[in-house]
Amino acid sequence: MTTFSKTTTINAPIEDVWAALAEVGDIHEWNPGVHHSYVTTEETAGLGAARHCDLGGRNYLKEEVVEFDEGQRITMRIVETNLPFETADIRFHLVDQGGATNVTVAPEYELKYGPLGSLLDAVYVRKTYEKGMAALLRGLKRHVEEQASLELLEDQHYSDGDQ
Repeated sequence: MTTFSKTTTINAPIEDVWAALAEVGDIHEWNPGVHHSYVTTEETAGLGAARHCDLGGRNYLKEEVVEFDEGQRITMRIVETNLPFETADIRFHLVDQGGATNVTVAPEYELKYGPLGSLLDAVYVRKTYEKGMAALLRGLKRHVEEQASLELLEDQHYSDGDQ
């Protein structure tokens, strides 16, 4: 198994960050690596919720929530893909920083193809995957912070209109 982690600080309350992560079908709104996504289960959030992600071209992932600790932790498991993953869990962990939120994403995965998969991982996949996870965090940060700014502007607009 291979694992690594990437962390960023998002200038928004933990509740706002959690809301973006917990709505599993909406990942395409903030992850630049996902062209389109949709929920494939009756549950749109929480343990057992699942999604399909189109990654561009013919590449896709089907993922399921296998860990859900409200407001703190969510783990997505790739249950089907045409990428070379044998297994993959992507863990998100949130830590409240008093108005800001630290978000860590830590994939743990194994590639198909045995020793050849290990070689592929060492020379290409891990570097590509790390870049993808960094882009995912940048996208999440941008999305949540923009939403928070829009809400602040709306609040200011309505409070100015009340005077």
